[in-house]
Amino acid sequence: METGSPPMGRINDTSTIREPEEPVQGFIGRIDREALAWALDGAALDPTVTSVELADYLDRCALAGIRAVCVLPRHLAEARARVDDRGFALNLCGVVDFPLGANPPAQKEAEAGRLIDGGADELDAVMSLGLLRSGRYRELLDELRRLKAVAGPRVLKIIIETPLLTNDLKARAAEFCLEAGADCVKTSTGFHGPTKTADVRLVREVVGSELDIKAAGGIRTLDDAARFFEAGANRLGASRAPDILAEFDRNRDGNRMGSTFNWTDPCRPDR
Repeated sequence: METGSPPMGRINDTSTIREPEEPVQGFIGRIDREALAWALDGAALDPTVTSVELADYLDRCALAGIRAVCVLPRHLAEARARVDDRGFALNLCGVVDFPLGANPPAQKEAEAGRLIDGGADELDAVMSLGLLRSGRYRELLDELRRLKAVAGPRVLKIIIETPLLTNDLKARAAEFCLEAGADCVKTSTGFHGPTKTADVRLVREVVGSELDIKAAGGIRTLDDAARFFEAGANRLGASRAPDILAEFDRNRDGNRMGSTFNWTDPCRPDR
């Protein structure tokens, strides 16, 4: 699905970084709502979600202007039909080897191909953490490159599961994503605890402006979103994405957070 160029209300001024525990100030009033919606990925990845709940969630995300929604492989066909039948400008992200990342490379490639054939616009693939932790870097890099070859022009996000890694391995994982030609580093599946802003900063130091960073895991509020954007993320994955936008809408007129934070995208800002 073509989504055009992102809005020009930018996301990340990393020249003023605050500690995560400090209250976020200056978010509303300096960010364009369309830019915030563009940076959000919804997530319908709970294994208990029903078809009715999925349809309602897709409707909510699309009507809010959210950029994309991640869905489980078993839901991709019905999600594709819902989006197409209603004419929604909503990308669908298929998840590969989710949530463990432990399948053999050929199996991962086959699943990625099936998701693309089934209508996935983007792929979120879990890295093989066993290969990473055991130092089998050549195999890991080959696996990532093969996944990118399958993805082709579609956005490929690699989930590195930061809650399970040392800082050294987080940096190495980000380096491999960059070397393999992935489009985005995604911090977490959300199944192993929340993502930390420090992890986003670390990954941004590694990849610079070459890759997008999608923070995911435990992001529930507008305050959470602002902290991760400040830390260097330029996409967020959150099942509560529609609620974050609703919170933004409720507070925009009152501008309760002031107007000192300017959001600029560190990655390919002309995209």
